Amino acid sequence: MVHDSGPAAGRLARLRGRFPDAGLVVFGHSHIPLDVASADGGFRIFNPGSPTDRRRQPHGTLGVLDIADGQVAGAKIVPVT
Repeated sequence: MVHDSGPAAGRLARLRGRFPDAGLVVFGHSHIPLDVASADGGFRIFNPGSPTDRRRQPHGTLGVLDIADGQVAGAKIVPVT
């Protein structure tokens, strides 16, 4: 988990390079929800957004990750406002 993931452009590749042994990086800072997986499916970045400060998004959100046996079994971004 990291607070600031840097600029949106190149984020997936940049975070994969920064955390080469991780299968998932959860981040925030922007408050903009995002769930993106690499083409090979071996790496995912997830920003749950914010339930209180939606930053020009249509809804406040939170994220739910289902982890089973050390792997992401499911992920969803849930609108709450």
